[in-house]
Amino acid sequence: MAFALPNLRHLRAFSAVAHLSSVNAAAEAVNLSQPAVSQAIAKLEAAFGAKLAVRRSSGSFATEAGAILAARLDRFFQQLRAALREVAGPALRRDDAALAALEQRITVPQIRAMIAIAEAGSFAQGSRLIAVAEPSLHRAARDFERLVGRTLFVRAVTGIGPSKAALELARRLKVAIREIGQADEEISALAGFVSARVAVASLPLARTLILPRTVNALLEAHPQVTVEIVDGPYDNLLSDLRSGTVDFLIGAMRNPPPVGDVVERFLLDDPFAVVARAGHPILSSGAITPEAMAGYDWVVPRQGAPIRRTFEHLFQGTSRRPRIHVETSSLVVTRTILAESDRLTLLSRRQIAVEERLGLLSIVPFPLPETSRPIGVTTRIDFLPSPIHSAFLDLLSAHAADPRQ
Repeated sequence: MAFALPNLRHLRAFSAVAHLSSVNAAAEAVNLSQPAVSQAIAKLEAAFGAKLAVRRSSGSFATEAGAILAARLDRFFQQLRAALREVAGPALRRDDAALAALEQRITVPQIRAMIAIAEAGSFAQGSRLIAVAEPSLHRAARDFERLVGRTLFVRAVTGIGPSKAALELARRLKVAIREIGQADEEISALAGFVSARVAVASLPLARTLILPRTVNALLEAHPQVTVEIVDGPYDNLLSDLRSGTVDFLIGAMRNPPPVGDVVERFLLDDPFAVVARAGHPILSSGAITPEAMAGYDWVVPRQGAPIRRTFEHLFQGTSRRPRIHVETSSLVVTRTILAESDRLTLLSRRQIAVEERLGLLSIVPFPLPETSRPIGVTTRIDFLPSPIHSAFLDLLSAHAADPRQ
């Protein structure tokens, strides 16, 4: 939880003031006294470091910072309700009034407990993760379970851990909490303190030139921004995106995406090429054919990778099969092996742009069939970018469109 989630009652009180333009009406709407609503706003103003509401003779109105928070709170509570509806027992799910009452009873300690257990995998590890005594975490988690009327925890080898429903609930809760964190970043930016975080999950095809140049351009314009870049297998990165851990996933598009709550945006086409070290014998061998290339060892990804399918197709009609002594998806390992041997591989030309420029690797002049892969940026379907996120997307699109990439 990058931003400490404020008291939910305080957030509800401020949201009511922002929408009703009245402390009195808000107090009645959220069942609090007027002084309690005023105190809630004061505490939120201290937490966000900005004036959120002003009182006039005609009522109480959100400031510019308050309007930012109010908009993000609408999204936060929408996502919280959707999460509860998804995980609640059948009786609660069908009863809107009961579901609304349930939402009012959820607390920050319960949310923190659910997320910690889901991330750590057990009660014991979850308590260590957020430095809370295990009995306290256990009580908060079990209270949440009783409220929603559904089993959220199951016994496993490592102890009591989250059920599938609990994992999905925690994912949705993290996405909701990210809205509050983005509100904090946007409010800070109003005062000139651009301390936003841009978290990017990157697949190999995006790491060589496009993403580094985008990051450099963003930091030049906004030097106080923090950029976090995460790499790994696609499934892991997609999970990070869907849980709000990262904001963008950049790399080869799946088209259509494997889940319905994300959307892909096309950036560029990136064709594959046969790659060898500079000075490789095949580069001066005259006619380059699949038969000739089959005489060399190859470095390829494991079965199932798209580029492996291209490799298999390339040698379908040859009388001999190329030797494969190395299977890896590591770009660093592949490039190093190629630079120091006569092995060949298939890579995107963008992936070796730096090595090609330095004279370490070369493109083998052999025309491959249609092997272009669309590269894009994936976001959550309901993602609302902050101004910094929008600036990042604009720069990313500009660098993707640059023919020099």
